Amino acid sequence: MGAGIATSYTLLPLLDQLIAQPKDATIYVIDKSDDFFCGLAYGKRSGKSVLLINSLRSFMPDTHRTDFKIWLNTNKATLTAQFATDGGGLASEWLSVNKESIDHGLWDDLYIPRFFFGNYIKEEVSKRIAKIATLSNISLVQISKEIITVHKNQFGYTINFEDSTELSCDVAVLSVGSMPNKKLLAIAAEQDTSENKIYISNLYQPDLNTNIKAIKAVIQDRKLQKTPTNILVLGANASGLEAIYRTYDDVAIANDCHYTCLSTHGVMPDGTVDFEKLKGFKTKYLDALVTKEHLTASEIAKAVNDDLDVADTLQIGAASTVGIISAGFGKLLSKLSEKELITFSWDYGNQIGRRQRCAGEHYLSVVDLLSKNKRFEQIKGRFEKLIPKKNFYELSYSKEAALNTSTKEFHVVINCLGSINLQSPYIPQLVKTIFDKKIAKANGSKIGITVNDNMEASTDFHVAGPLLAGNLIQDKVLWHLEHYGRIIWSSAILADILYKKI
Repeated sequence: MGAGIATSYTLLPLLDQLIAQPKDATIYVIDKSDDFFCGLAYGKRSGKSVLLINSLRSFMPDTHRTDFKIWLNTNKATLTAQFATDGGGLASEWLSVNKESIDHGLWDDLYIPRFFFGNYIKEEVSKRIAKIATLSNISLVQISKEIITVHKNQFGYTINFEDSTELSCDVAVLSVGSMPNKKLLAIAAEQDTSENKIYISNLYQPDLNTNIKAIKAVIQDRKLQKTPTNILVLGANASGLEAIYRTYDDVAIANDCHYTCLSTHGVMPDGTVDFEKLKGFKTKYLDALVTKEHLTASEIAKAVNDDLDVADTLQIGAASTVGIISAGFGKLLSKLSEKELITFSWDYGNQIGRRQRCAGEHYLSVVDLLSKNKRFEQIKGRFEKLIPKKNFYELSYSKEAALNTSTKEFHVVINCLGSINLQSPYIPQLVKTIFDKKIAKANGSKIGITVNDNMEASTDFHVAGPLLAGNLIQDKVLWHLEHYGRIIWSSAILADILYKKI
């Protein structure tokens, strides 16, 4: 259930095993989108003009990256032509700046367009599907429908679809990715475009290009009326940075729009390593824990935050410290008991991650340019409320326990605040019914589902991808599974478990 990247990396080793050592099996891959095997981030909903938030070297483990780079070199002419066609002026700039690296196949340090990887992974899965099509005892069926309910039957599980049809299976895998965005406005539509203003509740629904066109129409109408446009981006994560990049590239580059970004820490992701300042930086508080025999999760988290506070004082950004900080607390995790490891994954792992956000300089150069032109500002605070007025939106946010109201009127608002948790009343119907029927339950992280050593929430009901957060799998603690390497690792384990069950 779900046909994104976690599903793809479960299918690849599973199908390889079935091809090498055939067993009788019918595999159903179900997704409400028809964008199979790419996932939202790497398929058509994100379009062909956005980049990886990490360099290819950081994005993909060595063994998998080698094969991908061979594919990139084979297909680079077609890929770069598509990027040039679909992207704006910034895409042309990226191609120009990186032409020499592309020509020489030097991909490791590039923040490549995401659809490059989407095309690759879809092609890899399709090759395996073509191979099993020649085998009489194995079949793979793709179903593009929305699942309404799942319930356990005598032999396995029954899946009920929106069109009143159903499907029975012996083993089920839930692989639906992260939860939807936080809901900010009680409006039925995804967009509110009344009175020359627009609210985008999810940048990728129905897809990025559709939302950019809608934003562009509002800005152009306002320009014809000779009224300036203030753009508010809620959240300084990867999606927030992407919202600024894409609207600037497609719309605001030739218009006098002003950007405001609200985030908890009041800083954008960092992209520049300051080697000189890093020479004088030591993980003093983490180093002090090395000699201790037993630790608690809270002790490690406090040391990380204390060291990051020192880095902030020295004006050393996340791009400089992420390696040394991650290595510093990573080697201390072995000193935690199983209970404390789980506590770390529930309470601290993602908190630390939010302080170590990095991005490519190509994206960040847009923020720098806007800042130099006094067209960008950041607000440090927590979102409280978005209030629709006749011709604009009013923002309320909290800072240092005080409630503030922005004096600026916002005409374009893009919600990038991140996903709801599993305690939200707005979780998808599929997840809600699984919880209601006691097939699965959320763990203490509030973003993941409790599983056993076989990655089962219930007997023969497995979980893959981001919903594995907050679990200990083969002695490895997981607090964030939107990272490509962790998805490959956990999906390969699941593939082996599934093969043995067939």
